[in-house]
Amino acid sequence: MIPRKGAEVAKISEKSLRDVLEVRRSLEELAIELACQRMSEEEIDNLQKAQDDFKNAIAEGDAMKIAETDEHYHDVIYEGTQNAKLIQMLNNLREQMYRYRFEYIKDSSQHERLVEEHKVIYESIVKKDKETASHMAKVHIDNQKKAIIRQIRTGAGEK
Repeated sequence: MIPRKGAEVAKISEKSLRDVLEVRRSLEELAIELACQRMSEEEIDNLQKAQDDFKNAIAEGDAMKIAETDEHYHDVIYEGTQNAKLIQMLNNLREQMYRYRFEYIKDSSQHERLVEEHKVIYESIVKKDKETASHMAKVHIDNQKKAIIRQIRTGAGEK
């Protein structure tokens, strides 16, 4: 809090970004591998719908809606793990992940890449191809980390 100015959002540091995304990367990789093994047909249908909603939000260009639909896409995968402890751990990171997700999504030059990454993850889950799905999960998080670090270093990050 700043007197007579209200709350100010803390700047994103590279260290906190790296720490959170390092944990997210490992947990998400596990989640996607488990989802490949355990997702029901209904959950796969829900993932397809979540992917479509995300693509529609991208087309509309509303950053808040993009972030919400992206988060929902990942939530469907988490639910598909059928592992309550893993879901709980991912939910514990939710607020921090959302902050970085929103920063990444504000950069519209990344949108097509995000759609393509989601598509590959979805198709890999449908095929139960853990290796491709796991690899794309890592790429997905690494691309987010690189883009946000670029924003931080050029001063385009959260103010």
